[in-house]
Amino acid sequence: MQLENTAIAQRKRILDYLRHHPLDTLTARKELDVMHPAARVMELRKQGVGIKTVRIDRPSDCGKMHTVACYVLEVGAAATAPVDRILGQATDASKHSMRGAL
Repeated sequence: MQLENTAIAQRKRILDYLRHHPLDTLTARKELDVMHPAARVMELRKQGVGIKTVRIDRPSDCGKMHTVACYVLEVGAAATAPVDRILGQATDASKHSMRGAL
C-alpha cells in the first residue's frame, strides 16, 4: 500500500496515531513514512492541537542509542482537534518541492 505523502496526509496519519499511542521520531519515520515529524507536529500545534514533547532514548535500527522526541496528545485534545482545518489548510510540502527543479 502506497501512502500519500502530502503534508496534509502526514498530519492526518500523525493525529490518527496519537489518538491511540505516543509517537516518537523513529516510529513516525519508519511506520508512518513521515520523514520530518517535528514539522508536521508544529503545524498541528499551530492549528490548535495540544501535543506535548518528551525526550526519550531509543535505539535506531542499527542499535545505536539516540535521544529523540516522543509526542503525546494532551488529554482531551483528540476530541477537540479541528480535523477539518488540519486536513484542509496549511502549506503542503509538494508546493515547495525541489523535485524537477534540477
